[in-house]
Amino acid sequence: MHEKITITIDPADYQPSYNKALKDLAKKANFKGFRPGHVPMGMVKKLYGDQALAEELNKLVNEAIDKQLKSENKQLLGDPLPAEDEPVTINQNEAKEYVFQYEVGIQPEVELGLSASDSFTWYKIPASDEDIQQEVSRLRKKYGKREEVDTAADEDVVYVHLQELDAEGENALHVHSFYNREMLTEAGLEMLGSVAKDFKGTCEDIFALFKGEKEQVAKNVLQVKDADASSIDAIQPRFEIAVERIVRLMPAETDAAFFEAASGEYGEVSDMESLEANIRSAIEHYNNEMTRGRLDNDIYKALIDATQITLPEQFLEKWYAKNRANNEEDEASAEEKEPLDVFLKRLKESLIFSHVQKNHEISANQEEVIQ
Repeated sequence: MHEKITITIDPADYQPSYNKALKDLAKKANFKGFRPGHVPMGMVKKLYGDQALAEELNKLVNEAIDKQLKSENKQLLGDPLPAEDEPVTINQNEAKEYVFQYEVGIQPEVELGLSASDSFTWYKIPASDEDIQQEVSRLRKKYGKREEVDTAADEDVVYVHLQELDAEGENALHVHSFYNREMLTEAGLEMLGSVAKDFKGTCEDIFALFKGEKEQVAKNVLQVKDADASSIDAIQPRFEIAVERIVRLMPAETDAAFFEAASGEYGEVSDMESLEANIRSAIEHYNNEMTRGRLDNDIYKALIDATQITLPEQFLEKWYAKNRANNEEDEASAEEKEPLDVFLKRLKESLIFSHVQKNHEISANQEEVIQ
């Protein structure tokens, strides 16, 4: 899999294409003192001859390597690397034979480690009655209405007027705000958790009633939008709290209007039985998608683990290091910055993927192949 290829290029092989390349350069050359296309060939050869010859030789070498590999039914991994021997000196003034040696990595044969006899489990997760009732509850809340109530409970929103006490004159802070039980500390729950709509009381420390740092309470509860350390320190902690109203989200009645609204999410439903059936179907479809993804991952991992591929790691390490050095300034080239072991793992996966595509006549992406 790690081979050395020798390519010999005779003058008869490269002279025709080299001479044509020089003529093309002469036609395009534009030098001061010469009309376009009339630059002397000697000047063109002097300036561009070695470069043009190197380019033509490179083309011929690549063609020869491709031809040799095709004749042997082999495919490359990476690109050919010049052998670490004496470098070839290009000289246009010598009609000589050029011998190039390259190291190449050859793609290994892939034999899949799984067969039709291997089995995997596709888990089926049914929708529970609890799942269905939770979704019905969510829908009823979504399409419910907000109504004012007399006493605060778990999910109610309480609208209050907050009046700063002990502050002097017009600087006293007073705001209209709101809260729910999730925002309250234990002290807050004791004082404000179950208030009535006519509640009015005084707290000694407003910051002790609400969760979070003082800055958060100042912004979210006291509505001090630009709160900072100095402005917070200036706030007197004693506040009068007066409840203005308590609002509760009342779940929608399970009537025709509710089922019509729910039909937008779960298809046409007209009663609780059809709604629960459609919810069950939707949940189980989602569960199947998730477990199918798990199945695909299980198969893919097993396929990768069970398929043994011997890579020409010595060659690939050389090629990878050179390729990475050539791209070290290219920040967008994420693949070149991977550790070598990650690169080799991805290469192995790619070879397996290509083998499956080719041998099963699949035209698909990698994710579809493992399905």
